[in-house]
Amino acid sequence: HASQFLHAEPGICPNDAFLCALAHAIGDCSGSVFRWGIHENTVVASLLDAFEGPGDVSDKLRPLLLGGDRAMIDLMKTATHGYFVPGSDGSSSIKRLLSPTLKSSDVLERLYGSQAYSSSNFTDVQWFQRVNGGGDNVRDPYDILVEYDKMNGTAQKSQSDTTLVVAEGGAAIAAYGALQQSNDKLSPEERSAIKASLLRYCELDTLAMAMIVQAWQEF
Repeated sequence: HASQFLHAEPGICPNDAFLCALAHAIGDCSGSVFRWGIHENTVVASLLDAFEGPGDVSDKLRPLLLGGDRAMIDLMKTATHGYFVPGSDGSSSIKRLLSPTLKSSDVLERLYGSQAYSSSNFTDVQWFQRVNGGGDNVRDPYDILVEYDKMNGTAQKSQSDTTLVVAEGGAAIAAYGALQQSNDKLSPEERSAIKASLLRYCELDTLAMAMIVQAWQEF
């Protein structure tokens, strides 16, 4: 990740701050912006309609919407109409495509087959791992994410009922909802652990999309 954003202060709406951060991250670059499905377009459009911040933020982001002169490219549409990989059962879900794509790609094995992936949220992660160390099957990177969180202590820090390891969308929604509570149910350590797990999950979601594009370039 070149940039990331997580607004977790309880009781404060994150919408305007998110749009400002998004405009700062991608509004001035000239490259293509990818999305997976219509959700991102729908949400950004809705938030911009209610935005009360600086006008240049809207000027930078509206061209990324459907019909704009720099509209985001929907990779899910590309996957739906032009990509099939054995093991995906014909799904265009990024999570259903990721492991079969890893299994089919020599480039992804070369790029991610050693403990070389590091970022602000990860250190020395090997995303391409064969099941039991060999054979044709590969591990799901989202299972590797859960293992990474547990190895780094995130999963053991909770003294409440809140699940701190985030590896799917429902858990992410629940975790963010817990951060938005203004009561004292979560300790500072628990809040920090939830934030870390959310950032890791979001980074893997972005990385998964990049991995699939890298494999498409190979194919």
